[in-house]
Amino acid sequence: MYRRLLVAALAFFSTVALAQSYHDFGFSRSQNIAVRSLNEQLFSFPWVGGINSVKAAPFDLDFDGVDDLILFEKHGNRLLTFRNLGLSDSAAYVFAPQYSLCFPEVHNWVVFKDYNGDGKPDIFTYGLAGITVYQNISDSETIRFQLITEQLQSFYYNGYTNLYTSPDDYLAIEDIDGDGDLDILNFWILGKFVHYHRNYSMENFGDADHFDFRLEDECWGHFEEAGESNVVVLNSSCAQKDEPLRHVGSTLLIHDFDGNGLKDLLLGDIDYPNLVLLRNGGTPQEALMTSVDTLFPSPSQPVWLYSMPVVSFVDVDNDGRDEMLVSPSDPSLTKSQDHHSLWLYSRDEVAEQYHKIREDFLQNQMIDVGSGSVPVLYDWNGDGLTDLFVANYGSYDSSKLINGFLTSYYASSISYYQNTGNQQNPSFRLVTEDFGNLKRYGYQALCPTFGDVDGDGRTDLLCGSSDGTLLFSRNQGDTLPDFAPPAPNYAGIDVGDFSTPQLFDLDRDDRPDLVVGNRRGRIAYYRNTASSGPFDFQYITDTLGGVDVRDAEVSFFGYCVPRFFRNSQNETVLFCGNEQGNITYYDLIDNNLSSAFRKKEAALNEIVGEVLYPISDGIRSAPAAADLDGDGYLDLLVGNYAGGLSLFMGTVPPPLDITEISLLSQSMKIYPNPTFDNVRLAMLDGEFEGRVEVFDITGKLFFAKNIKGANAGIDLSALSSGVYFVNVSDGKKMSQSFKVVKLTR
Repeated sequence: MYRRLLVAALAFFSTVALAQSYHDFGFSRSQNIAVRSLNEQLFSFPWVGGINSVKAAPFDLDFDGVDDLILFEKHGNRLLTFRNLGLSDSAAYVFAPQYSLCFPEVHNWVVFKDYNGDGKPDIFTYGLAGITVYQNISDSETIRFQLITEQLQSFYYNGYTNLYTSPDDYLAIEDIDGDGDLDILNFWILGKFVHYHRNYSMENFGDADHFDFRLEDECWGHFEEAGESNVVVLNSSCAQKDEPLRHVGSTLLIHDFDGNGLKDLLLGDIDYPNLVLLRNGGTPQEALMTSVDTLFPSPSQPVWLYSMPVVSFVDVDNDGRDEMLVSPSDPSLTKSQDHHSLWLYSRDEVAEQYHKIREDFLQNQMIDVGSGSVPVLYDWNGDGLTDLFVANYGSYDSSKLINGFLTSYYASSISYYQNTGNQQNPSFRLVTEDFGNLKRYGYQALCPTFGDVDGDGRTDLLCGSSDGTLLFSRNQGDTLPDFAPPAPNYAGIDVGDFSTPQLFDLDRDDRPDLVVGNRRGRIAYYRNTASSGPFDFQYITDTLGGVDVRDAEVSFFGYCVPRFFRNSQNETVLFCGNEQGNITYYDLIDNNLSSAFRKKEAALNEIVGEVLYPISDGIRSAPAAADLDGDGYLDLLVGNYAGGLSLFMGTVPPPLDITEISLLSQSMKIYPNPTFDNVRLAMLDGEFEGRVEVFDITGKLFFAKNIKGANAGIDLSALSSGVYFVNVSDGKKMSQSFKVVKLTR
C-alpha cells in the first residue's frame, strides 16, 4: 500500500511539475528515527540539537492549562520548546519544535515575565546594549507577540536614556518594591555595583502596563563585587567607582529563600562555577545584604558548574512545587560543561533543602556529544545501511583559573551509531563514544572522513582538526578495526584553522578526491592523481567554486563544513554549513571546477504547514545528507555548536511560490562600509517595509526612520567618526543589525 501511494504521489508530482516550478529539495523536521544509548535506552527526543547553556521558563504552549517548558540556548540563540504531558509527579515531556516558530527572534539572553498582569508571559531580551520587550498578545489558539520597544528607557540623573545591559548578563526583572509592576536590577556598566531601576507605572498610570523606569539606587543591597574575583564585600557605599580589572558578566536572580518577606539575591559570575547567595536583612523599602553563602544551595551538594551559572525555577514534574534548574551562561563557547550542563534540584520543604537529582536533565534523552557536533554518514560495517558518526569540537574535561581568568580543557572524539534498522526504517544504536580511540590525544575539532587512504584494502580514518591540518589513522585490523595512533600533518596539507575534509570523487574519474573546508569559510581542493594504491593528492585551489560562506556583516569567519553528493539526477551538488547556522546549497558544479558554483539557495528550508522556514538550528552548522529511509528523497542531519543533531526527513519539494520566511541578513546588504557620509540598505530580492534605527556602541539612539522599497538611503553625515549599529526591523519576526564604521573626511 505504501509503495502504491508513493508511486501515485510521484506521478502526480511529475504531472503538476510541468505547470509549476519547485524547489530542488523538501525537508520536514522529524523525531521519527529511533536512537538508543550505550545501555540500549531509547531516547525520548534524540534530535533536539543538544544543550550547552540554557535558561528555562514555564509557558503554556498548547493552551491546555498546563505549563510546558521553554529553554533558551545561548550558544546559538535557539528557543527549544517542550510540551508537558501533564503526568502527576512526573517530568514527562515531548519535544515540540513547531511552537518555537511562533516566537520572535531573541538574542544573548531571554527572561519571560508577565509585565502587565494579564497572566501571559512577555519577553525581555537583549537588544543593542539594552532591553527589547515583546508583549504576549496570544489568543486561546495562537501564540503571538508584539514588539513594544527595542530599547527600554530609564531616567538617569538628568533625563531618560537607554537602560543599559550587557549582552552577557542575566538581569533580575521582578516586582522588587511590591507595588504590582516589574522593576529591574542590573550591574553598573563596569560591574561591581547593582543598580535598582524602579518602575513608576503603578504610581503614574495606575496599572502595570507601562514602563517608567528611574535609577532609584546605585548601590542596591549595599554590597559590591571585588574587581579581581567573585568575592562579595558587604556594607559598601559603592563610592569607589574605579574600573575593575576583571571583565564583566553576571547572573542575578531575586527570590525570598528564607521566607522572611525580603528579596534575597543569587549571583553567578563569569569564570566561576558557584552561586553566591546574599541574604537580605534590610527592610522592604531598602535592601541590605547581611550574609554571604558561597556554597549554595548546600555545602554537601553545591552548584559547581562552569561557568557563570544561571538559575531557573520551574515545576517540571507537576507536583505543585518549583524545581531548580541550573545551567552555565558564560558567553564563551569554550567554558561550558557541555554534555552535563542542565542540573536539576528538587526542594525538600520539610528539611528546607535542595537535593541534586541529576546533572543532565533532558540531555539524557537526546544525542549530545558535548560542543560542536559534526555528523558524518557512512556505511562502516558494509551491511548496506548507512551508519552515523558524530564528531565534536570536544567534550568538557576540566577548568583552571590562570591569572584570574578561566581556561577550560576539551578533548575531541567521535561517537559511532550503528544503523540497526532496515532500508525503510533506519534506527541507530550508540556503539562507542570514542571511535578510533582518539580522545586520549587531546585534539580539538576532529572532523572525520573515510576511505582506503593507504591502498591496503582497509577503510582508514582521515580527520580535520582545529589547527587546519589533517590526521591520518591507519586501519591495521584484519577483521575488526584497529587504528594506529594518528599521524599528524597528513600530506603536508594545512588549510588554516578548523579543517573539515571530505573524500569525494569530484572530477568523476572514479578516484576519491579531497575537499577541505576551513574557518575562513572557503573550500580547498586536492585532486587524487593516483590510479591505484595509496591516495596521492595534488593541490588545485583554496577557493574551490568561489565558495565563501562568511556573513561579512557579522563575522570574519565562516567555519565552512562542505558536503558534496550526487542528487537524484546524478548531478554533483553541495551543501555547506557555516558559522551563522544555515545550510547553503550550490549547484552547477560538474564540468565547472575552475569557475564559480551557483549559489542556488542561501539557506535550505524546512516545510511547516504551508510555509517555509530557514533551517537554522544554532551556530556552526554541519550538514550530512543521505536517503536514510529509501523513499527517494534526501534526508538531512544538521549538527551545531550545542553538541546535538537535528533531523529533517526528505519530502516532496515545495513550489517556488510557497510563502517563505526569509533570513533578513541573507536578503539585505548595507554599503558602502566604512562610509564618510551615507549608507544604503539594498534588498537583494524584492522590497522591504520596516524601520531603521541608528545607535552608538553604548546603545544610545541617534535617530530612527521608516523605510520602504528595494533601496533606501541613510544619512550619517551629522555623526562623528566611530562605530555605529544600524538596526533594521519589520516589527514582526525579523530583525538585523549591521555594524557600520563612520569616517571623517
